[in-house]
Amino acid sequence: MIIVGGMIVLGLAASWVLFFRFPGLEQGDLQVLGNKTPRLSIIIPARNEEQNLALLLADLKNQTLEIHEIICVDDGSTDQTANIATALGARLITAAPKPVGWLGKSWACQQGGAAATGALLLFLDADVRLSPTGISKLLKAHQKTGRVVSVMPYHQIESKTETLSFFFNCLQMGANGLGLPVGRDQNKQNSDQKQQAQNNKKSSHPYRIGLYGPVILISRADYQSVGGHAAIKDSIVDDMALGEKLREKEIPFALFLGDQDVSYRMYGGGLRQLIQGWTKNQAAGVSKTPLLILVLVFFWITAVASAPLYLVLSLVWQQWLWSAILASCYCIWVLELTRIARHIGSFSVIDIFFYPLLLLFYLLIFLRSLAKKILGHPVIWKDRKIRLDK
Repeated sequence: MIIVGGMIVLGLAASWVLFFRFPGLEQGDLQVLGNKTPRLSIIIPARNEEQNLALLLADLKNQTLEIHEIICVDDGSTDQTANIATALGARLITAAPKPVGWLGKSWACQQGGAAATGALLLFLDADVRLSPTGISKLLKAHQKTGRVVSVMPYHQIESKTETLSFFFNCLQMGANGLGLPVGRDQNKQNSDQKQQAQNNKKSSHPYRIGLYGPVILISRADYQSVGGHAAIKDSIVDDMALGEKLREKEIPFALFLGDQDVSYRMYGGGLRQLIQGWTKNQAAGVSKTPLLILVLVFFWITAVASAPLYLVLSLVWQQWLWSAILASCYCIWVLELTRIARHIGSFSVIDIFFYPLLLLFYLLIFLRSLAKKILGHPVIWKDRKIRLDK
């Protein structure tokens, strides 16, 4: 039991390292030059997104800033996606047949990026929701940092099934190094251009492995410099792959957490969609995670699992002193996970209290994803077969 106690302590320490900071987008007005906002092209890849797309396009109509153009790339939808896009004022592009070697989302994004005419490109998933100041906050972050900006949106939970995403959301943040205490000040500006250039080359933190696919704001020049989505055409985790390409070109990027102004509802189509979506990403994401982060995540997950597991065992073995100690550890973990949860989504305290069920679901999906990757079995995503060995 002493070893278990030590593991829990190490896990709590790992938790405070992985989730030390919660960098959010700043409020405030965008500095407009020449009475003009930057020419912004918004690109939305969409496949059977009729419900989500209608909500997002309505949000974009209500923005406080003028948007140069909104492009929706219909990636072979069989529902009303195309009709909704045109009815709500988006420029519709019907994706050409997907070439061999391409994955659907990257192919749609590539066509949207090629058709866009703005100086800035904002790639948005259809399930993203924006308050009237959402675009302004994104542009301000880009303006202040001078970097590619990507946001992990705040997860708006609308059903109990969606709470199963809790540990996936935690690791989206933690495994990408977003919360590490060693992050640079993403909003710090330097008036000396030479020093700024040197800082930019160092600013892609070694433990930040990629972007967040739902929200990516990038200049046309930077997008073309890395080869666009053509450079990552066969990558399942396209956001991580795009981040790697930016690092190769020494183009810095800044990562932020979303809030009520930049949010999304993940996998709102039910349990089957949620299982398929997370299975698609998990094993591929782990293979790209730096060793130090993997070690921290290992201690974190092991400790989170140990508290309830050994609490039950101590009760079975009638070790009352250890039962009391482990019950206290369990409560500490509930508090710690609640601290994290309030920054990443609308998870309730009741959801977190029963976190062992959420953790069990995460572990089962991770093992499922790993098995499919090792065995070369495909996963079905949006009626397409995707091999996880990519």
